[in-house]
Formats: sequence, structure tokens, C-alpha cells
Amino acid sequence: MVALLTMKPISFSPTSWGAYRGAILAGVVLFPAMVCTASATPISAQDVNGHPVAVNGKGHYTVVMYTNPDLEDESREVTLALDPYRSRSDFALVRVVDLRGDVPADMRVMVRVQIREEQVKEAKRLKKAGVDVSGNEAPIIPDFSGSTLDALGWNSVYDQVHLVVYDPSGHEIKRMENISSAAQVTKVVDSIL
Repeated sequence: MVALLTMKPISFSPTSWGAYRGAILAGVVLFPAMVCTASATPISAQDVNGHPVAVNGKGHYTVVMYTNPDLEDESREVTLALDPYRSRSDFALVRVVDLRGDVPADMRVMVRVQIREEQVKEAKRLKKAGVDVSGNEAPIIPDFSGSTLDALGWNSVYDQVHLVVYDPSGHEIKRMENISSAAQVTKVVDSIL
């Protein structure tokens, strides 16, 4: 104990600290791939049927859409615009419905039933249009607690559709807020695929 009290504090001279800092900066500049290749933090949720969903899943580009009950028409327009991509194996669509505080616990079953009914209608529409989505259904995540929305950085209730696009490694590559037209979305998806 006495030895610890009598030890001299370690100090860095300005030249040694500068050299140390320079080495760190050189490493970041010379080896940026090491910084960028870190694995993406997985974002997990449950779809309307209680099945697990890897929101920023790997192996394909993923478009994650924010919507809420007031944005039903706008989100439908974006979903329709994405129909041509839905049969691609390198594309996935995930929709997250913001239901924070809006639905009492005893009414959540009814909300899930209503979402499932909409999914059945959508499947019929896609089939009629010749879009094969077998194995690539677009999960809908009703987020009653806000946990998925928070993980996606959506911490408010928005009055327009928002999107986040993830690359096949699960890294965010594009964030779009306040989508005013489906053409904005297809332009971005076309540039990525």
C-alpha cells in the first residue's frame, strides 16, 4: 500500500502524446476497412403473427418503412410502388406500424386480426398482378411498445412515411424522412439494386 502512495504519476510529454495520437489517426486513415467491417447490430422484432423478424436481415437489401394508422393511404402508395421489387431474392420489405399508446392491451388482438386481413388482400392483389412473393413476404410489425421503432431511431410519431434502407450485411445505407411521393422511394431502390 505504501508503494502505491509513493509512486509517481505517469505523465506524457507533448511529443510522446502527439506521436501516440498520430499513430491512432494513421491507423484510422490507412485501415478504414477495419472500422467499416464491424458487424451490424441486429434489430429483431415480432411480426403480426408473433414470428421473429430480423428487421435489418442479412443477405438482401432491406427497406424498412415507418407507418402509423393515420398514414394508411401514404404507406399503401409506397408499398404499391415497391411491388415490382418484391419477387427479387435480393430485396426485402419490412413495415413497422407505430401503435405506441394508441391501443389498449385488450384491443391488440383485434388490431392484429385487422392487419392479417389486409395481408390476405395484399397477397391476392400481388398474385393477380403476377408478383411471386413466396418466401419473401413483407412482414408487418405492430409496435405497441416502441421498442422496434426506438431501435430504428424513430422516437416520435410522424405525419409522413419514413424509410431506412439496409445493405446485405445489415448496415444502414440510406435514411429517408418525410416521404412525399412513392417516386422518391423507387428512385432510391433503383439506384441501390
